[in-house]
Amino acid sequence: MPNIVTRPTTVGATLDHAGHGGVQAKSGAAARLANLASDEGFTPLEFMDAALAGCLVLSVRIAARKLGLLDRLVKVDVEVTHEKAHELPSRVASFATSFDIVGDFSAEERQALITEAHAICTVGNTFEHGATIHDVEPATV
Repeated sequence: MPNIVTRPTTVGATLDHAGHGGVQAKSGAAARLANLASDEGFTPLEFMDAALAGCLVLSVRIAARKLGLLDRLVKVDVEVTHEKAHELPSRVASFATSFDIVGDFSAEERQALITEAHAICTVGNTFEHGATIHDVEPATV
């Protein structure tokens, strides 16, 4: 019987008076938050693009296993670029994804991996279909 491990899904962000910030996941992962374009760290939009790129590379692997192609998958790279909407409210209007799938695959197999990855990717599905945002009271310690 497989041992299923769960990972906390809560992430928080902090920002001090000087504008230095970071994000911390309850899982232990952390990264610097860039307040200005010249700051070290990720901007919130880069985190969003990274979430989609990361989800898609993992989803290609899942798709390859599902389609019986995993033994031929050598490497996959995904680049994500977003375009902001020109009108209010401030938001991202679209994402462009570029896949570089290394392995002995036909054009049809590569396209099947990409199509299946998009269908699997939780982040992409959330962006495509939306999610609600609602405020809750902070947890007391």
